[in-house]
Amino acid sequence: MQTTATKVRPRETVKDTPDNFFTPIGNTKPYFKAAFQGFAGSGKTFTAAQVAIGLHKRIGSKKPIVIFDTEQASKFLKPMFSEAGIEVLVRESKSLADLKQTMEKMRTGISDILLIDSISHVWEGFLQAYAEKVRRTRLEFQDWGVIKPTWKREFSDPFVRDQYHAIFTGRAGYEYDNEKNEETGKREIFKSGIKMKVEGETAYEPDMLVLMERFEEVLQDDKKVWREATVIKDRSTLLDGRTFKNPDYTNFSPAVDALLDDPIPRDATILPESDTGLLFRTEEEKAEWRRERDKWMEELDGLLIRIAPGAVGRDKQLKLDLLDRVFGTTSMTAIGELRPERLAEGYKKLGMEAVEMGIAEIINLPDGRKRLVSKLPPNGNGNGNGNGHVHTEEKSMPAPAKKGAKKK
Repeated sequence: MQTTATKVRPRETVKDTPDNFFTPIGNTKPYFKAAFQGFAGSGKTFTAAQVAIGLHKRIGSKKPIVIFDTEQASKFLKPMFSEAGIEVLVRESKSLADLKQTMEKMRTGISDILLIDSISHVWEGFLQAYAEKVRRTRLEFQDWGVIKPTWKREFSDPFVRDQYHAIFTGRAGYEYDNEKNEETGKREIFKSGIKMKVEGETAYEPDMLVLMERFEEVLQDDKKVWREATVIKDRSTLLDGRTFKNPDYTNFSPAVDALLDDPIPRDATILPESDTGLLFRTEEEKAEWRRERDKWMEELDGLLIRIAPGAVGRDKQLKLDLLDRVFGTTSMTAIGELRPERLAEGYKKLGMEAVEMGIAEIINLPDGRKRLVSKLPPNGNGNGNGNGHVHTEEKSMPAPAKKGAKKK
């Protein structure tokens, strides 16, 4: 078993493509995403925890594992994690709002691995909360037009997209179908399969889906109880359809290695997606969209000038680094194709990135407003700029009281 962290290949260029719209194929999502489904007592929680521990060692993580616990059952896993020497952070809740916040904290780097046990309780709580909000005891057909897109937006899409390893468990339920009995002429209902008790597509969003089952032989003198794991889906195809008795991490490690193999940073090749919604808008809406986009592009330009006034050398490089951190590209053309709300979000994040990098700070102005100003020393011609801009905010800050004084 490998014990070192996965090494990311150096940033690659896409010089083999004519305009950077297409990119070479590569592993831009080197994160293991898996789901374990099963009936009560099938061992899904225990097996998922074993996989999380093995994955933690595989990537050489030094961070705690985060468990979103809907069953208050994580306490039974404590000996297992303690033996492995792994710290665990737990959030006990069944709320999708709390799970969303947990995933937001995962994006900040608090942990490398998230374990959700179980997603079925979150889904059931989500349905109940919606029914209470619309004051219904039974959901109607039109409700699903709200429920499914909301679940996809708040859980499924972030789960797939987020850059950390994630595993969830889910309760299994039977699928039913019906057919006509040729002897009686009546339609009869029968069990046709097993599915996870969650929104229909959720179980198949991860790279791997595993069915856990419990077996027993208790009528003989030699009584036996065991669990089996059957791989229902495996994107690596290495384990697809395989069954393991009393499984542990080693059974799934070939697929894990394949999914983590030879990673490349996604922002090295992938440009931001363009706004498809623009295709459906009226001319008036398109014009409003462009005005909002242009406004935020000007705001971004002004913010970058306040942070690093120069147009060359150090200041230019810092501005490029900030754009790359926030938007994943240094192309203003690509950034200009983003939604205005995405630009507004990027504007705020860019300022915070500059503060975290130590090249800017937030100050309080005499009128109570806050202003982001540069902390960079002068660069170039002595007034802190390289293109004719005068860095007035930074010069005026040492004596704010005089700035508000009346002129004689």
